Amino acid sequence: MRHRNETARHRTPAEPRPGADPRPGTAPAAVAVVLALLSVGVVVSAVTSGDGSGTDGSDGTGLSREEREQQQALERDVAEQSRPTDEAVAATVRADLTAAVTAVAEKYDVQVGVSVRAAGGVVHAGELQDLRAWSSIKVPVAVAAEQKALQTGGGDDIAADVDAAITASDNDAALRLWDSLGDTDEDSARYVDVVLRQAGDPTKTVADRGRLDYEGFGDDRWTLDNQVIFADRLACLTGAGPVLDAMGRISDDHRHGAGELPGALFKGGWGADADGTYLLREFGLAGDEGARVPFAVAVTTADGSDATARDAVADLAQRLTPVLTGAADSAGTADAGGSGAAAHCQPR
Repeated sequence: MRHRNETARHRTPAEPRPGADPRPGTAPAAVAVVLALLSVGVVVSAVTSGDGSGTDGSDGTGLSREEREQQQALERDVAEQSRPTDEAVAATVRADLTAAVTAVAEKYDVQVGVSVRAAGGVVHAGELQDLRAWSSIKVPVAVAAEQKALQTGGGDDIAADVDAAITASDNDAALRLWDSLGDTDEDSARYVDVVLRQAGDPTKTVADRGRLDYEGFGDDRWTLDNQVIFADRLACLTGAGPVLDAMGRISDDHRHGAGELPGALFKGGWGADADGTYLLREFGLAGDEGARVPFAVAVTTADGSDATARDAVADLAQRLTPVLTGAADSAGTADAGGSGAAAHCQPR
């Protein structure tokens, strides 16, 4: 694999196999209808177009022009729906986030980004936003595997892999979960896409073997804002219980960072780009049980140091603690409080 503890290249290229889509789970009302219709359109188009050869306007993402337009419409809808409903409160939260981001960036000579749920929507500060997912993508992969196991009765078979993939960021365990979703990477990606849509997240999982630098499903781009949207509904998803439990038991090797947040249920991803820039990103839920707030943070270091990145995120976490406490009181609490009480999930 190219980078320590991150998803790596696997399986030889294969033609997509059209087949039955996974059973949809509970999705938020209103925007969920749009998400469902658009995501179904993308899946149907992907199935009928095979490996993408002969599609009009295909590009490096493996999507046709029509699929790209559907994806862009989906992203616009979600961005609009995730705007804060109280801009005055959002402005205060944004100022607090900006102060924390600026202090950490100057202290550690890093670039920083942070998104949280507050004021009824998503609030962002900092330079970083649209980034490679790295191992943070293991969370929706694990939820997708749990959902499929519920359909096939294989829950006991994947329990150890879910635990290892999340708590220790074990690549082999994550790869087995990914492989359990389908016969091809494209099949597996579609399962993960369904889970993302259930949470209202428009992120597209792209299994694009046409790229020479393709390293596996951790190559996906996942914005900090969309991670907050996903974390907001995570507790409401079928099969999320074991995953959330594991997110609360991250190994000591990986806890330094967002693990400094009180009550944190989180997962990180990390790795270096070709230019030596090192990225550490972490997302999840933090705060008191039943009142947890979704968050996503990211730091890039020019010196390529994991230690610098983790120290910076740990410092950022301490500065964010009072901000998240305030966010919990200003329509920032995750759906069902992030507790997994699906009966209490509300439409967004």
